[in-house]
Amino acid sequence: MDVREVMGAVLTFSMFLMLANMIKRDHFDGDVLLNVPEGAVISTVELDVARVTRHRLSQLSTEVSTDNGQQLKLCFNGSSLRRGQSKRFVTFSLTDGPEYHISQVSNAVLVAKHLGATLVLPEIIGSKGEKRGFEDIYDAERFISSMSGVVQVERRKRPEVFMQKLVSVKVPYNANQGYIMANVEPLFQATQSVRVITYFPSLTMREEKVDKEMNPYSCWAAFEALCLKPNLQEVVDSVVGSLRSHEPDGQFVAIDYKAKLLGTSSCGSNANKGMKNCYNPVEIAQFLQRIGYPRYSTIYVTQSKLDRSLRSLKDLYPKTFTKEDIMQEAENVQFVKSELEQDIIDFHVCSVSDVFVPAKSGLFYANVVGNRIASGKTDVLVPAQITSNLAQDHVPSYISKKSHPAYACFCN
Repeated sequence: MDVREVMGAVLTFSMFLMLANMIKRDHFDGDVLLNVPEGAVISTVELDVARVTRHRLSQLSTEVSTDNGQQLKLCFNGSSLRRGQSKRFVTFSLTDGPEYHISQVSNAVLVAKHLGATLVLPEIIGSKGEKRGFEDIYDAERFISSMSGVVQVERRKRPEVFMQKLVSVKVPYNANQGYIMANVEPLFQATQSVRVITYFPSLTMREEKVDKEMNPYSCWAAFEALCLKPNLQEVVDSVVGSLRSHEPDGQFVAIDYKAKLLGTSSCGSNANKGMKNCYNPVEIAQFLQRIGYPRYSTIYVTQSKLDRSLRSLKDLYPKTFTKEDIMQEAENVQFVKSELEQDIIDFHVCSVSDVFVPAKSGLFYANVVGNRIASGKTDVLVPAQITSNLAQDHVPSYISKKSHPAYACFCN
């Protein structure tokens, strides 16, 4: 071969290496995943006992991260220069599920802090329009006392006092101070009170509107002040305890999979042809098998009850539990009265499990990872379709590159 042929071969080989590296890194973080054939059938899941028994869950956890379990320390200590009590108010509501609540609280605190306003505890609006008090789900006393060094927080006593001149304003999540002072402050000065509606900006939004990293006041609200009320936290602890009792070493995997969500257009179609941002139970079972999860690992799935969609996962991993299964063993279940409480159990169980496997990208995934970063539980595995059978090759860049905004909240 002449020099040109040699150089051509070298360049071709280099391109293949670059492509392989790009595919290997393709995880949820950008909401783009590699193509997975649709319509996979149960028979495609083959038991490979020799393979799935070679590891224990604790060994896989060690392979994924070396600092797992070390709780991080918030850089902000909860105290700042705060103006005196204001008679001007910032109000807001908590809507959708708990993954939205964290962002909505953080954003309202941010706006109230920059405006020097008193923050009013929100009401919670369910998916069917039903209204509940903040204290029905969260620890109001802890929130008020924790935020005392940041903003004045007031219970919703007499909203009619300021409702007549209340103006709603949409604010992008994690808006920077410049945006708030330019777009919210003029309305606030004119009306003395504003209602903040948080929305989540697209990736194309101009950078001057939002901060890439979490503001210290948002960090404090999300990871220190916002906690479940004690009796609901006891239910979560009981569910976690029941799951740990099924495993000799007390460890379990949490999988966020709900069939109703995977049936939506956001999962069934994608602007990028050949791409998808979610996985079904067959694909998840194959993924766990490929990286060597033991057949008798304890697995919690966020789907409310076992159905045909979970049959493949249950066949391969018999100790797979849903809420319907595990709630029969848990205590204080009388406090779980609605779909919201069930979603909260899912969110917090996924946040404290030994390993978290998301079936779908989105805000639930992002904020669960944020909670896990805060507690040092960084074992998160994304079932990207790559040939590697090493768990560490499936760690999302949120963790491996520390690109998650929550990392800005914590200091060594």
